[in-house]
Amino acid sequence: MESKYLSYEQFGAVGDGVHDDIEAIVACHDEANRLNVPVKAKDGATYYIGGKKMTAVIKTDVDFGKAKFIIDDIVLEDRESYVFSIESDYSFEPVEIESLAVDQRKLNLDKKGNYFVRVFDDNHRVFRRKGVHANNGSAAEDIFIVDSEGNILTTIDFDYPKVTRSEMKCIDDAPITVSGGIFTTIANQMESYYYYHFRGFNVTRAHVTICGFEHYVEGELDHGAPYHGFIRSNYAADLTIKDAIVTGRRMYQNCRRTTRDGLGSYDLSFWSSIDVRCINVKQSNDITDHKYWGVYTSNFCKNLMLDSCVLSRFDAHMGVTNFTIRNSKLGHSGIMLTGFGEGIIENTEVYTHSFIILRPDYGSTWNGTLSIKDCVWCPDRRDNSMVYAVNTEDHDFGYYCCQPKVMTIDGMHVKNADVADMKLYLLRKFTDRPISEEKASPYGRVNEFYISRLTTDNGAELELSECPELYPETKVIYKD
Repeated sequence: MESKYLSYEQFGAVGDGVHDDIEAIVACHDEANRLNVPVKAKDGATYYIGGKKMTAVIKTDVDFGKAKFIIDDIVLEDRESYVFSIESDYSFEPVEIESLAVDQRKLNLDKKGNYFVRVFDDNHRVFRRKGVHANNGSAAEDIFIVDSEGNILTTIDFDYPKVTRSEMKCIDDAPITVSGGIFTTIANQMESYYYYHFRGFNVTRAHVTICGFEHYVEGELDHGAPYHGFIRSNYAADLTIKDAIVTGRRMYQNCRRTTRDGLGSYDLSFWSSIDVRCINVKQSNDITDHKYWGVYTSNFCKNLMLDSCVLSRFDAHMGVTNFTIRNSKLGHSGIMLTGFGEGIIENTEVYTHSFIILRPDYGSTWNGTLSIKDCVWCPDRRDNSMVYAVNTEDHDFGYYCCQPKVMTIDGMHVKNADVADMKLYLLRKFTDRPISEEKASPYGRVNEFYISRLTTDNGAELELSECPELYPETKVIYKD
């Protein structure tokens, strides 16, 4: 079959929005992968995708153009069956790594090319969550890239005196671009419990760009099971999502609990991935409407970036190492962090009670530095802290917990004109326990706070904290 590209119609797709076209879509991509040719959808077609347990594997460029796709999740054979999977021909293989250190920059590997490496210490648990969703955490895990000379190109988060498992996968040289498409998910109608749905794109390879798509959600009821991301990555590197529209999904309460227990759904979900960029990604519904869950989440990632995005939140759930947010607007859940390294926030507006929320369920920790420049903060309640943190110093999260060692604010305006007596603080009162009491897991405070060009609508000044005695060694330095 000789062609510059393949189409779904060549494999029997009808494109009328009624006939289930998933078998034709899967067959088309299988043949395109074999021939190493791109796939192009038909403009004007509407491809219906029902509940069959089938996944179209993508290994070549795809142009969805202006075609529409209806993903019907009401009746599914397997809720964990992705619709599309962007994959590599390479797979992980065991590699012998005895130990690793946080500052290590070299590995002795007899390999050619660049590799994605993952290591584990099954004897040490990290991200031991506290609160409503308490658990015993995960095995310590690090991901990094090694070049052909053995140079480690990304930082190591933890010390590994004994690596219990280690694997590596060759990084693809050729990039893949998946562009266009208007996707509509017809939401599932399952009971509101932890029946997570994986119904969209999964990316497990390097050098992927997904651009120009739109994703909407229809048919949500007063109940439903949560989603783990329309775009999701697992052990991916150099992933760019750009010029796209995503949709926040309804937040449901766990029907099996009498206490408040929200079920989180996402449209963007990144796991164990390196160098992930979202550029000009906008949310279709109101980013300040609390009935829609935060649209963005990440776990175990390194080097995340938002640029020119409008989303309900940026969330580094179980850890990120290094992030950059610029030219963006973030809604009701703001910037939620757990992690390490360098955080940079520039020319960004945040619409929530705290400009930065250090996640209490993971120890309210950012072991590194944070830099804020030319930003706007729109707090939504009377008593507000720029940095929100809660840590009662009585729980072992599996790592040392602390606030940023150094924070820098160079240009910040606080919009608080509507509340004349609004109190504003730099740092929250993170615990009610007596200062003199011996702590099982002492919590580190901000060492240095550098502030310049900070203004508020009503002229109010930001105080250090409603409980300044918690911060006896914190230095606040105002610069001209």
